Amino acid sequence: MAGLLTAAAASVFGVSSAQAQLDLCLDADPPPVSAEADPLRFGITPQLAGTIGGAQGEVAPEAPERAIDALHRLQPPKRRLVIRLNRLFESDGEAGIENFVQLAHRYGREGFAVESQIRYHPTPEQEGDMAAWEDFVRRATAALAAEPAVVALTITNEVNLPISPNTSDGAYEGALDAIVHGIVAAQDALDRVGRDDIALGFSYAYRYLPDQDVAFWRGIAERATPEFYAALDYVGVQLYPGLFWPPVFAPGETAGSATLDALTLVRQCYMPLAGLGGGVPIWITENGYATNLNRSLERQVADLTSTVEDTYAYSGTLNVTDYRYFNLRDNDSDGGDLFAAVGLLFDDYSEKPVLAAYRDLIERFGEPDAPGSGLDLRLRLRCRRGRLRAIVSGHEVARVEQAAFLVGGQRVARDRRLPFARTLSRSRFGDSNRWRVTAKLVVDDGAHVKLHRSRGACPMR
Repeated sequence: MAGLLTAAAASVFGVSSAQAQLDLCLDADPPPVSAEADPLRFGITPQLAGTIGGAQGEVAPEAPERAIDALHRLQPPKRRLVIRLNRLFESDGEAGIENFVQLAHRYGREGFAVESQIRYHPTPEQEGDMAAWEDFVRRATAALAAEPAVVALTITNEVNLPISPNTSDGAYEGALDAIVHGIVAAQDALDRVGRDDIALGFSYAYRYLPDQDVAFWRGIAERATPEFYAALDYVGVQLYPGLFWPPVFAPGETAGSATLDALTLVRQCYMPLAGLGGGVPIWITENGYATNLNRSLERQVADLTSTVEDTYAYSGTLNVTDYRYFNLRDNDSDGGDLFAAVGLLFDDYSEKPVLAAYRDLIERFGEPDAPGSGLDLRLRLRCRRGRLRAIVSGHEVARVEQAAFLVGGQRVARDRRLPFARTLSRSRFGDSNRWRVTAKLVVDDGAHVKLHRSRGACPMR
């Protein structure tokens, strides 16, 4: 794949192959595995998939209760499943915010964690108006943060992709500015409501034209502020090997190896262009495999399995912490759109074999809830100006009476009341490139719970 890309780019842009690789981020071979694999936090998008172009295409009638049933079948015992909500547009205004808050509340009531997009997608009058965008982001963030189940927000969607206004924000004026302004505005809203456990990020569509992708990442660096870097918790990569890019696999290539090529390229070439180092985690915020367009059910299972297995193997090496499958149900199982049939379910809600396969992968590689406790408690780690913020969260955090935070087996802090959170200096972790924290908790019935979490070293900012 890399050779084909390099040759094509050299032909199109009139540069040598070596120069094309250097300037356009065309090739990055996965490094040797150098760190222990960490459990992934898995998730799923239960809503419809956006159709490519300017407007949404036809979708088979939805049955929300059947979707909820399928989500419960998908989630293994003692594994956390994140519901990723998509398509909250600035143009939807207050009605859109209220709808997404209701969705977050419903999924939270069912016992799921929730992540939500906050899309730019402005009206013609709003396009390019950063003050209006910041106001929308603050209102949406504050409203969603009032729901305890919300654990993350993705600000904007696929700004590097300018060809599909329905699915991607890059078609709108001011979209690059919207990333930086939106992340900062969202953090301001979270600070005001005391939700420092909610992660903030933006997404990148892998991939578009090489020169325009480079311009996207450099454009972020040109606009970035210290406040943006301090607030950013992750970069979301949205990739569809064998469907979008690469459209077909090279001989010997698998969905998993294509995914590792993409993650390595983002980690080693693209993110540094934006001033983002190895301490900023990568999330796979969208990934899916189709069963229309002459693709089989068996291939969908094989492609998903190789993707998750390879991502898990490199999770420590490339600092990949989260994976979201896109999406739960087909829009139209016989449709011709690229994303019409990437679901775990057919459009009539009957199961494809891939649902059981994904459940098995979550059970094998998923981040557990508090191990053995049966409680909904989690330890989250966030970088803040070069230091690490450790936060105990979850639906049952109010039951915690005491939390001790340990690094290298040594207690470094203890809290006896909410919020159970501490900021840890770089000196606590020495020269390690992998920062690991343990939280020992005492809950209201006298039980002791131990939580572990690790991440790449925080960038020095």
